[in-house]
Amino acid sequence: MIKFFKSLPYHFKSAFRSIRRNVAMSLSSATAVAVTLTLISIFVIVASNISTMSNKVESSVEIYAQIDLVTDKEDYDKLEEQIKAIENVKSVRFSSKAEQKKIFLESDQGGKEYNVIFKDGNPLSPAFYVEATKGEHVQTIAKQIGKIEGISKAEFGGESASTMLDAFNSIRIGGTIFVIALCFLAVFLIQNTIKITIQARSEEIAIMRNVGADNLFIKTPFMIEGMIIGFIGAVVPILITIFGYGFVYSSLDGIMFSSLFPLESVVPFVYWVSLLLLLLGMIVGILGSFLSVSKYLKWTR
Repeated sequence: MIKFFKSLPYHFKSAFRSIRRNVAMSLSSATAVAVTLTLISIFVIVASNISTMSNKVESSVEIYAQIDLVTDKEDYDKLEEQIKAIENVKSVRFSSKAEQKKIFLESDQGGKEYNVIFKDGNPLSPAFYVEATKGEHVQTIAKQIGKIEGISKAEFGGESASTMLDAFNSIRIGGTIFVIALCFLAVFLIQNTIKITIQARSEEIAIMRNVGADNLFIKTPFMIEGMIIGFIGAVVPILITIFGYGFVYSSLDGIMFSSLFPLESVVPFVYWVSLLLLLLGMIVGILGSFLSVSKYLKWTR
């Protein structure tokens, strides 16, 4: 191990010399990596913000559990305890008939013209408003509440809320698959670049083998070269991420459409994404180089 660290200056010098000799191919690969990482950055930003919006929507979804009008008031506490006993229920809030009337009149459906409904009394039912620990549990909890005797119905925003949350999840899954595919593409591009470098240095590799150099000693300069190409390729995407996202955030005042859809704060979000891009670029470079040189050494053994 000590011998390996002592030889690192030689490996770095060899890697930089190889990049200078093959500057056109190195820049071509770095450009391809830059384009790939820029696309990855866009999808990471979109996926992260969708996740934030999804969590906001999920946390704002409450289950409306309407109490049957024939249920005795003495049984309200028992119903509340039954609901609280359901797994993943975070909180339960009781709303009386009077409160339900107030909510109705203040809502979009209600208004002064609807006061006639209450001329002969209040026909509305009292209800419980139930909050889940996570949005993904809302549908299951609503079904369980609906089966409780004394509850006439349990709703949580209808199909629109479920459809929106499903759409968010589909985008996140699709984005993840796309990012993985782009990473494989970047590895392939680095492999091709290093393959050309290896062919140009085939005599040098043969000499190193003849004098007893092990595979790790031969591979290291190529892996460093790939890492440097990946590093160079990450610079432009990082700048685009920092300044581009900052501009978009400022233009939209930190929200998308409404306060229900907040964007991730610029700091420290852009720095985490930038660090991810830098690590991805270097890892992809090292991996592509490792695979390419390993294949060559296997063929020429």
